[in-house]
Amino acid sequence: MPLLALVVGAVVAVAGIGLLQLIHLITNLSFRGEFSWHEAPATFSHFGWLAIFVPAAGGLVIGLVARFAAPEVSGHGIPEAMQGVMVNQSRIPLRVAILKPLATALSIGTGGPFGAEGPIIATGGGIGSLFGQWIPHSSAERKVMLAAGAAAGMTAVFGTPLAGVLLAVELLLFEFKARSLLPVAMAAGSAMAVRGLLDQPFPMLPLPAPDAPGPGIAVGAVIIGLVCGALGAGMTVALHRIESLYERLPIPRMWWPAIGGLLVGLIGWLDPRTLGSGYFNLRALLDGNMAVTAIATLAVLKFLSWSLYLGSGTAGGTLAPVMTVGGTIAALVAHALILLPPFADLPIGIAALVGMAAVFAGMSRAFLASVAFAFEATHSTSTFGPLLLGCAFAVLISRLLMKESIMTEKLARDGVRVPEDYEPDLFATTPVSAVMNRNPLTVPPSHLLSDLLVKAGDETDPLSNARIFPIVGKDGLLRGIISRSELLEAIRSGSDTQIEEIAIREPHIIHPDESLADATDRMLLHGIGRLPVVERGARPVLVGLISRKEILNVRRRRLQDEYGISPTSPTPRQPA
Repeated sequence: MPLLALVVGAVVAVAGIGLLQLIHLITNLSFRGEFSWHEAPATFSHFGWLAIFVPAAGGLVIGLVARFAAPEVSGHGIPEAMQGVMVNQSRIPLRVAILKPLATALSIGTGGPFGAEGPIIATGGGIGSLFGQWIPHSSAERKVMLAAGAAAGMTAVFGTPLAGVLLAVELLLFEFKARSLLPVAMAAGSAMAVRGLLDQPFPMLPLPAPDAPGPGIAVGAVIIGLVCGALGAGMTVALHRIESLYERLPIPRMWWPAIGGLLVGLIGWLDPRTLGSGYFNLRALLDGNMAVTAIATLAVLKFLSWSLYLGSGTAGGTLAPVMTVGGTIAALVAHALILLPPFADLPIGIAALVGMAAVFAGMSRAFLASVAFAFEATHSTSTFGPLLLGCAFAVLISRLLMKESIMTEKLARDGVRVPEDYEPDLFATTPVSAVMNRNPLTVPPSHLLSDLLVKAGDETDPLSNARIFPIVGKDGLLRGIISRSELLEAIRSGSDTQIEEIAIREPHIIHPDESLADATDRMLLHGIGRLPVVERGARPVLVGLISRKEILNVRRRRLQDEYGISPTSPTPRQPA
């Protein structure tokens, strides 16, 4: 898998950078009539007002592709990759891996107000999934390959390998395991190497490192985080409301992207900065020299353009547009704060960066990835503290205002629950010796079946509650086991021999130093509810017995500690 991850990272990097170049080509052809691979903003200078219809034409083609070729091309990329993990055993069809990036390139190249990062993440995940399907792998290993491709895709776009790995962990892997992290990290590192070989800009969003931030910047970051957390929740709700409005249109779904594209063209005629991925806007916000009226106009129109087009079911990423909106709102907040003496030295560029990261953290709940992204994309080490504060408060407010994130809302509607918290496996870290019954009831091998049946039926005898009977000799060695059901079946057949004669001579066992996860797996695999615990070594000395009851008691005690409930409480409090 590590070697395969290196190959996946390199392939995804080439595909991702190729997609960026294709977007540049389509933009230049659509708005300038030029065959050029260079990055340039969309403009109305060549075709004039007729360019209003360019996004509509792109939306029409995307609607036809979604209707007749691959409905999966719709959406902003990351939720579709999550669905592949949660629902489809990490299998992404070949047609989606091919048509999704092409539809995205057409959407953004014809003026769609999206970023390429989400679809490239989905494309990278698709390439990783295809490698996992072509080469025999389990579903767990395919998931790792899909996450490796997604991390490589984000690295290819922004040059942020750590953020790519963390995004894969927080939104795709849902685990912190070496077997997962190492291949994903190798894929991101491989993609970064290829990115450098192809001479991509680094860092992508340079921000001059200011002096060490003081209390004013820290408090300002908290305020921006609170605002952007609420903003992210509002943008998510607004997007879903717009999707509902499209659902009410009395025309086929394939025409919706064309309508959304026409609205994008009209908004672009008012402010061409809203067209395309808008990475120029992010750099301008970080410079901190944009006029307040220009910031406010960009905030409102970029949000309208993004939500109206994405809600129509077209293809495009959310990271760049929501970061643009978050950066503009944060810059406006900063301009208001600097009028107050404690915030007079608040840098507009840092405020905008905190807003960019915070709004994405609030909308996606990918807290660590958002902080890492803002640092890696700018190389501004002094912003770490403000970024941590801003993103933390944004996630806090977002969780209070909405149950699901923009990434998980559609999955939740389909009844798919996405993990949110990553905690150590309690069963994997608890040894059997910590909870086993150290004084199990045993029977000697010389007992007759009828004698044991009498004891099992006598309510005053301790053996009456037993479900299995370990057979132990005077030397303390386990000779076998017999279950209550096997005992009754033997009696019904008329047999009355010594229990050692019909006992299971080599029962499934567990050792005291193994984990409860091992015990649980063994019980599930063999369809049993109890396991004798024997010492390691050549002589199987019985030292205890473990059942499902002891295992569940561990979980019960964890709930009591976590939620502060008493053993008599019927249900635990739900966390906020």
